[in-house]
Amino acid sequence: TIIPKRQYFPPSKCQKVYKARLISNGETVALKIQRPKCEDVIALDLYVLRWWSGVANFITELLNRDINLQSIIDDFGELIYRELDYEAEAANAQRFSELYASVPDVFVPKIYSEMTTQKVLTMEWYAFLLFLFQCLYPCSTETLC
Repeated sequence: TIIPKRQYFPPSKCQKVYKARLISNGETVALKIQRPKCEDVIALDLYVLRWWSGVANFITELLNRDINLQSIIDDFGELIYRELDYEAEAANAQRFSELYASVPDVFVPKIYSEMTTQKVLTMEWYAFLLFLFQCLYPCSTETLC
């Protein structure tokens, strides 16, 4: 069982990240939780991008350029949908951790596979992660986003 403490990072269209505590052992973890209907939001975004890339394709054809922007958007969409499966992300993190275990400067947070689903990723919390995200997404230090 997990007790969420507070949201720490700016919400995106598809996820929120919380700092939480495990009841079983008191460890602090990061919870990455996918928002409801995330696939629908992404599908709409990709639809709009794909439509506009069709317009751009028409223009590139007029300029005698051989660029298929719709194909690029299709590839991008495929990658985005893969990122929505947190079980796959957990498996990739585990594999990355195994491959780079001997490299001293590479850090991969511990993944709690037994508490991870397709929509919830549970991983080890490290204070520098908060620092990193605050550098990437500046916000008020009082509210911590």
